[in-house]
Amino acid sequence: MARGAEREERRVLAAHLSRNRLKRSAQREVILDAFLEAGRHLSVEDLLRIVQRKRRDIGRTTIYRTLKLFRQAGLASEQVFGGEARFEPLWNRDHHDHFICEGCGAIIEFRSPEIERIQKEIASGFGFLIEGHRHHIFGRCRRCASKPARAGVRAT
Repeated sequence: MARGAEREERRVLAAHLSRNRLKRSAQREVILDAFLEAGRHLSVEDLLRIVQRKRRDIGRTTIYRTLKLFRQAGLASEQVFGGEARFEPLWNRDHHDHFICEGCGAIIEFRSPEIERIQKEIASGFGFLIEGHRHHIFGRCRRCASKPARAGVRAT
């Protein structure tokens, strides 16, 4: 992660805390650093494992509350994949969509100007103004697709 981005996100968090009369804390900064440096979609448990390598005193509840705070500050988004909440950095990131592997849980980000253009055309035909969207495509990643399908799993 670039140092400039780190400072900007810390400023965003500090401004949010100030506006809401909340205290800055070393725990929140450790969690923010770990969250930003991970570079992937994280569950509360994922982030807890990462953070506890540096700070064993930070627990699950603190992680959960801090991620909620990051969402409120505009630093993170929460999405549910396979019944589990995952969080990803949001600040200054381009819009993207997701492929979600139902075999191993991998999340692959992708961007498609063509899909975005088609969505706008379809919305326009309905007189609909898109203000945001989440596009998730479920299936199997390359590694899982090469394995034989398990009983009860429908092959596409």
